[in-house]
Amino acid sequence: MLKQLPYKYDDTDVKSIISGLWTESYNAIAGCNKLISMVSEADPALFVENEMERDLVWGEALALRALFHFDILRMFAPSMEVNDGKSYIPYVDSYPVISTAYYSNADILKKIEADLLKAQKLVAKCDVEKHPVWMETEYRMFGKGLAGELPEEVFFAFRGFRMNYYAVTALLARVYMWEKEYKKAFDCADEVTKASNNKKTLFGFTETLSGDMKDCTNLIFSVNSETLLDDYKPFVTSGNDNLFLFNVEDIYEGSSEDQRGKVWVSNLGSLQYSKKYLLEESETGYDVIPVLRLSEMYYIMAEYYAQNGNFTEAGKMVDKVRSARGLISSSSNFSSMEDFRRKLLKEMRKEFVGEGQLYFQYKRFNDKSLSDNVKFVFDLPENEDI
Repeated sequence: MLKQLPYKYDDTDVKSIISGLWTESYNAIAGCNKLISMVSEADPALFVENEMERDLVWGEALALRALFHFDILRMFAPSMEVNDGKSYIPYVDSYPVISTAYYSNADILKKIEADLLKAQKLVAKCDVEKHPVWMETEYRMFGKGLAGELPEEVFFAFRGFRMNYYAVTALLARVYMWEKEYKKAFDCADEVTKASNNKKTLFGFTETLSGDMKDCTNLIFSVNSETLLDDYKPFVTSGNDNLFLFNVEDIYEGSSEDQRGKVWVSNLGSLQYSKKYLLEESETGYDVIPVLRLSEMYYIMAEYYAQNGNFTEAGKMVDKVRSARGLISSSSNFSSMEDFRRKLLKEMRKEFVGEGQLYFQYKRFNDKSLSDNVKFVFDLPENEDI
């Protein structure tokens, strides 16, 4: 069993991993800051596509800086549900770093918001105003499309693997949920769900997961790894000490309708594992690691409705995902906010299995129902160098 699962946070190996997350994240932020300092002062004439290209690079760097800070905050500071007003992490926005001040949750979130709002405006020139077709699934995820509409340079292709306009907007929705700014989160999520080009919806759900296990139509932002299969395989191979296993009945509740419990899961003894990262090179999305999904946008909209006591509309949003995954014989219903949260987490377990997002949802609600030993705030590394 993986050491993190029994919550052995003091184990030497686990502490090393957590320390590495801190160090590598701030190293990545330093790279963003260096790029921002250069491109923000650059003459647009230096770029092939002039101002649009310069602003695209600038906006993506700002968005990545915000993304890295947000994930550091989610790991090393308490959620807003139990926020104590103390300062937990630095927000580094200069290169080189001269000094680092630590800020409170609220201050960090405002800085993240500012970066993302600026990034939105900068990348919109490409993704919304000039080349919205590049955000369609074939262009965004596979670099395919009509010859006359494909980018001439590979640099502009595969927008689904870059901080595109809708990735920035979806990340803003996630940040606003963390901040408990539910209406702002709803507005951002709603924009993503309605995004279209020439009346063609940009994001949706695949009809069958068996042909596209990652559901690339659903993906707003992803990263890729050519070694994903080799990196993941040891954790689902019998005989190894550290295995990523779960009980499929606990997650998919024995449903005969749910595609996910059939397509995404395989057996290892009496337990199961996710097959999302066991795709061969010839299979669709074999190297894709999901970061932001359309499904999350519907969950965010559902929570906004629930926070306002409209459980009927909340159920409709949750059922957008459920029905797309095959669950059509029953509808979602909620009797209270507590009931909504409990059921929403169950739905998220089904949709996000293996994607690294569920922990943060439990943390956001300060819900320790999976284990009393879970630790929602990682200890700062002994060496906090940035």
